[in-house]
Amino acid sequence: MPEWLQESGGGGVPGAAPAAPGEFAADGWPLARSAEDVSVQAKSFLSGVVNELGTTLLDLAEQQFAEAAELASGARPGDPVAVDGRVRDVVQAAGAALIDAIRELENVKNAASAAQAKAEVLFEVVERTRQVRAGVRGSALGRGTVLAVALARRESQWTAGRHMASATRIVREMPLTLEACSNGVLTERRAAIIESGTEFLTREQRAAVDQAISGDPDTLEGMGDKELDAAVKHMAYELDSEAFTKRLRKAESERHVGLKPVADGMAELRALLPLKHGVAVLKSLTVVAESARSAGDKRTKGQLMADVLTHRLRTHLPCAGADADSDAVGCLTAAEADIHLDLIMTDRALFDGATDPAVLTGFSPIPAPAGRELLTSTAGQAQVWLRRLYTHPESNALMSMDSRSRLFTDTMKRFLFDQDQLCANPWCGAPIRDYDHVKSFISGGPTSIGNGQGLCQRCNLAKEVPGWSSEAVQGPGGRPGTVIRTPTGHSYNASRPVLPGKARRTVLPSRGASDGPGSSADGPRPG
Repeated sequence: MPEWLQESGGGGVPGAAPAAPGEFAADGWPLARSAEDVSVQAKSFLSGVVNELGTTLLDLAEQQFAEAAELASGARPGDPVAVDGRVRDVVQAAGAALIDAIRELENVKNAASAAQAKAEVLFEVVERTRQVRAGVRGSALGRGTVLAVALARRESQWTAGRHMASATRIVREMPLTLEACSNGVLTERRAAIIESGTEFLTREQRAAVDQAISGDPDTLEGMGDKELDAAVKHMAYELDSEAFTKRLRKAESERHVGLKPVADGMAELRALLPLKHGVAVLKSLTVVAESARSAGDKRTKGQLMADVLTHRLRTHLPCAGADADSDAVGCLTAAEADIHLDLIMTDRALFDGATDPAVLTGFSPIPAPAGRELLTSTAGQAQVWLRRLYTHPESNALMSMDSRSRLFTDTMKRFLFDQDQLCANPWCGAPIRDYDHVKSFISGGPTSIGNGQGLCQRCNLAKEVPGWSSEAVQGPGGRPGTVIRTPTGHSYNASRPVLPGKARRTVLPSRGASDGPGSSADGPRPG
């Protein structure tokens, strides 16, 4: 990471000596000189990056690809192409070097966002000081600050205002989250996830979340956005379950529908709904679309879901006797849509009123009272099936089952769905579409839970390209995980999310932890 992106000192322009502590520069305070130096060095750094990765390199790479493609035109698919050894070595080395460059530039972007957050917080103090000296008082103090930042960021005041509020809390109250951004581990978006999940907590509680989540950079780096959001919500719920539940109720009162025009004569219809209603709507549309596809409809799944939504909203009459204030969902109860939802709760939370959070598989954790309400409010409208799951006593991972078949059984698929919840690849977060062998069946991999994973379709297809491989391992705390190796020689660790319940030691939900194998288990326990 460039030195100028670390904690600010004096100036850093080549040939310019920094002002001594407490010493005023000839043209103003050290603060002004330091800020100017940062701006100059940032421009210099960006110019160097643009010049080094210029069009000449791209032209050369495309020329080598064209030559290789011409040689491959006469070969059968899957056969390697004989090319000049020097070209082969350069291509192989360039691929690894470019991935390294992409990672380092991502780190620089993240560090720059941390520096920008510090600058925004500092600017607010400087601007308020200027306004006080100019005679501004009362509610007018600070007016115009957000607009100045919005113009500098090339965005609306509303967006800039939200960003400044988040930056202020992170810079002033969450030092480890700020440090993770400064070190390149955490993006601006992911830092905002941590901040927004703690906004209803006290300063002391927020500091505890900051320590637990951002205090372990290796685990933090490997977590996808949805897993990070779930980890923050899980801990926030444990710290103040009452405030968490009140926030959930308040969010439900803010449900609404909006329309946003997009390109090419299209529009996005957006509905902010309570989670249980949103999941039910999506599941219903999915089932109807898949049923139509199976019957021979040539439209894509996405097209069918959009058409079914439009048809039902425009042509169906309100349900007979439906009360405006009732929870009736009308056409969504149509007979063709058998909806299956997985809600994972501990026996303590379900039967004894414990506060262990529940997990609606594939979505964020929800408070235990909301989980119990979801079950009780469904009674009489749908069948509720209870399945007992057994988890590892230390890691809360599901125990496994095996099969000699190449294909995963429906029972095993449901197990993997509950275990992985989302695509098992690091940072993906897409819904599970395929059930895949970690070590391929052709390579001798067994059809077992230990060698199985849920993937989205794109990740599953990508790992079939030559040069990709994966291996089942044990992640932090004994949780099942995988190591993914790419054609450029890089490897990435992924571990499964934690299920509800009190583990014998605290383990953060993560798909990308890089810790070694956990200690051995001493038997299963009911989850």
